[in-house]
Order: sequence, then C-alpha cells, then structure tokens
Amino acid sequence: MTDTTISAHTESLLTDILLRIYVAGAVLFFAAGVFTHWRADPGRITLLLIAIIEIITAAIIVCSRRAQQRDWRPLSVAATLIALFHFLGLSLEPGTHVVSEAVGAGLQISGMLFQLYAKLSLGRSFGILPATRRLVTRGAYCWLRHPIYFGYLIADVGFLLSNFSLQNFAVFLVLYIAQLIRIRREEEMLGTFPGYPDYCKAVPYRLIPGVY
Repeated sequence: MTDTTISAHTESLLTDILLRIYVAGAVLFFAAGVFTHWRADPGRITLLLIAIIEIITAAIIVCSRRAQQRDWRPLSVAATLIALFHFLGLSLEPGTHVVSEAVGAGLQISGMLFQLYAKLSLGRSFGILPATRRLVTRGAYCWLRHPIYFGYLIADVGFLLSNFSLQNFAVFLVLYIAQLIRIRREEEMLGTFPGYPDYCKAVPYRLIPGVY
C-alpha cells in the first residue's frame, strides 16, 4: 500500500469518525431541548417520541458498517446534511393541533416501528451518505425499495400534524425534497450491483406503496 493510499484511507476514516460524532452530538443537543420543553408540558408525548426516533437513528449510524464507496458529490452531501440535521430547525413550541396528540403519537409509533423493522432488515448496512455496502432484498425491502424513508415519513407526519406551524411545515418540505434527492442518488449507487435491475422490477415502488 503506497503512502498516498494510506493517507487517503486515513483521511476517509477520520471523516467518517467525525461525521458520526457530529451526528451523535447534534441529536443529544436536540434531545436535551426536547426534554426541557416536555418537562414544561408533560402531555406532549410527540416531543419525546421524536427525540427517541432521532436517538435510535443516531445510534444505528454510529454502529453502521463502513461503505465500500460513498457519493461525495455536493448535492448528495447537501441533501444528506439536511436529512441529518433537519430536526435542529423544528419549532418545539406548542403549535396547532391538526390532529390530537394521541393520533399524532400513534402515527409516530407506527412509523418508528416500521423504521426499526426496516433497519433490522438492513442490518449494519444502514448509512449516511448514498453508498455501496450490499444489496438487501429481504424483510421490509420486499415491499418497498426505501422502507426506512417510509417509516420516517409516517412518523414525521404524526409530529407535524400534532405540532403544526409554518416553520415546521417548511422544515419538513425541505427535508423531503432532500430525501427524494437521496433516494435517486442511492439508486444510482445501488445500480452497480448486478441484481439491482431485477430487484427494481420485483419491487416497483420506492417510498409510498402504490404511489411512488
């Protein structure tokens, strides 16, 4: 292994470690803010649930397998950063209840459980940037090509409808534009696996069953 290769490998490893630390730190900062708001109004269970969802996601990111190859193109990086840190832009103040707290919490729990199912299906291949790790077609991936994003969507809808504000709506609008970019870029990376075209034919929907 040449000095240049060793240097590139070391730089990649350092970047990977720092990104994991940043994610964990941001989530803990957010969770602390959530806990403060929840103590002021213990009935807002949707606050605690969104913090739990982000903490679980951060823990999986920290423990995930390193990718064979990552997509470092600027648009991919920007979309990933928006997805990672969007929660820092959310308003934790009581907003408009489009649905009741109980209905919002029910959607969040449903989304969280589906996320966990999808993440267990994926195993340690869960990652941050669009990347090549391995092609997973079992479990939740038998139903959707990007089931984790579907779980996020259900949970985010639950939080938004229970804590609606223009700020939160704008944050989630930007988030899902970023998520659609990530989906496209992830599929470009996965397209390098020989069996991926056949998998796409067998599982036609990316994010929402029967729609997209």
